Amino acid sequence: MFLKDFRFVRAFSSAVIAVSVLAACGDEPRTPTAFVSDGPNTLVGSANATVASNPEVRVEDQRGRGLPNVLVRWAVSADGGSVVNDSVRTDASGVATSGGWRLGTKAGVQTLTATVSGLPPVVFLANVLPGPPFVMARQIAEVQSTVVNTAVPLAPSVRVIDAFDNVVPNVPVTFRVISGDGAILGDTIRVSDASGVASVDGWRIGTRTSVAQIVAAQVAGINNPVQFRAAAMPEAAVMIEPASPLFQNGVPLLGVSSRPAVRARDQYGNPTGGVTVTFTPGAGSGSVTGSTRETVGPDGLARVGSWILGEAAEQTLIATSPQFPAESFVYRANAVSSVFSIETVFVNGEPSGRNLRSVETAVERWRNVIAGELTPVPVVAGPNECGPGVPAINETIRNVRIYINFDSIDGRGGVLGRAGPCYYRTSSGIPIIGFVELDTADLSALNESGTLDDVMTHEFGHVLGLQRFTWGLRDLVANAGTADPYYQGAAAREQFAAIGGGVYSGIPVPLENTGGAGTRESHWRISVLRRELMVGFAQPGGMPLSRLSVGSLSDLGYIVRPDNAETFTVPSFGSAAFGAATLPTGDAIQYGDDDWPSAIWSIDERGRRELKRSGDWRQTRGRESRRGGR
Repeated sequence: MFLKDFRFVRAFSSAVIAVSVLAACGDEPRTPTAFVSDGPNTLVGSANATVASNPEVRVEDQRGRGLPNVLVRWAVSADGGSVVNDSVRTDASGVATSGGWRLGTKAGVQTLTATVSGLPPVVFLANVLPGPPFVMARQIAEVQSTVVNTAVPLAPSVRVIDAFDNVVPNVPVTFRVISGDGAILGDTIRVSDASGVASVDGWRIGTRTSVAQIVAAQVAGINNPVQFRAAAMPEAAVMIEPASPLFQNGVPLLGVSSRPAVRARDQYGNPTGGVTVTFTPGAGSGSVTGSTRETVGPDGLARVGSWILGEAAEQTLIATSPQFPAESFVYRANAVSSVFSIETVFVNGEPSGRNLRSVETAVERWRNVIAGELTPVPVVAGPNECGPGVPAINETIRNVRIYINFDSIDGRGGVLGRAGPCYYRTSSGIPIIGFVELDTADLSALNESGTLDDVMTHEFGHVLGLQRFTWGLRDLVANAGTADPYYQGAAAREQFAAIGGGVYSGIPVPLENTGGAGTRESHWRISVLRRELMVGFAQPGGMPLSRLSVGSLSDLGYIVRPDNAETFTVPSFGSAAFGAATLPTGDAIQYGDDDWPSAIWSIDERGRRELKRSGDWRQTRGRESRRGGR
């Protein structure tokens, strides 16, 4: 009995010990023992994009079981982008995730490191590819120079770059000629290399220097192509030709309007330089400056410095070149009194024969004293801008154009007429286009009194610049607004003295000191100049276009011939003609405020215009003349 009980106790003791050991093992603390990637360690993605596989790690205990609630920290390398979770605890399976890895913008290898305290880190590597093509950068200068029909020194080349300044390889780039008749050498579609560069074998430009030579590089997805340009240079000259009129009119002792010129061309017709040209006047054909010139510049011209004509009726200038001994060109000039022109345009139908003759007379009187041609100016203007019936203008005006309106304004004895410039040259102040308006109701009276031709010539003089506004552009009026305004241009003062102006005791040259804005300071003073054409009264018996008015034209910049002025002498001081009456009476017709009230613009040689005086002829129809005294 005792032995049996002993065996029971021993068996019970062994069982208790076994259970105690198991219990002791179940209470063993779980410690982080292993830290591993729970997916691939090497990833691939594009710059600034989130990797497709979200990096995850697993923390295991000493028995390889996932250990929950362990703090994992995530950190990217420099320019390695960012993660959603920079610190997170493991879940019930011992897994922790970055929440997503958005790569940085730099192509190459980027790293993401996960760390747990006391264990080696887990490192994820990402091979970062460049983003889609965003822009192209030229690898050579935008503009090169080469001779026509030859290849440029450096072939067009571009580098393809993404939005983050990474080069993008394996991108097709299309090169094409978009201007000029040149050609791409080799294949026109090239694939960017490992450096993102795509280049063609070469670019042969076209044969025309006057045509833009342009190649464009284009990549799908990039809106703006990259352009390359070539400045085309001509080949050596193979011919010469006249480059100015062979026949023209000219004024003796003055330079011709169109200086003789020769142009050299290469085999493709391009103007070219390097050809020597000598200009030699014929017998009695005046003199030249710059007699030997070389063709230069983009126009390939050799132009004589000046050709001052002699007195012969027909004159010649011969151009020769030692490089082309078989070629010579003869330029001819017919000697005339004037090359200046006044173009007249009637805006209200054709005038009567008598009125037309008055216009023709006015043109010839002014052309007789103005010799030289003016600088051509391109004019663009809207309809009716200068006056009623004036059409839209889009052309180059060589000298002066005057629009003329014969119309019924307000009946006989009211508005006689008005005139003035609408546009003038910015560089010189000389008018380009003007307007003259005369009332048909007054024309018969002017014709009966014999003053029509003088009135027409007088109004043309205002358009040409003999009036306050144009004089003011050159500061030719002094003492304005006082009892003794005067004109101070040197040429007119000299001519005033030549016709007896020394008898006047005031300050030369006296301007009108009475009347309204269009009369005062826009005419010579009637009490001194009496019958000169540009005083403020039209008077029967003839009104000479004197040297004084011609001198004022010279002050404005016209090339004039004072010796062709009509005979006039300032009346002697104290004589009846000078001082017996301050103003004329009887059949004299006061012009009054005969300034044409339109706006006035300046226009430069490139056609750019600027408003210089505001005005509106539509709103101003005031009375401009009265019979007899004021």
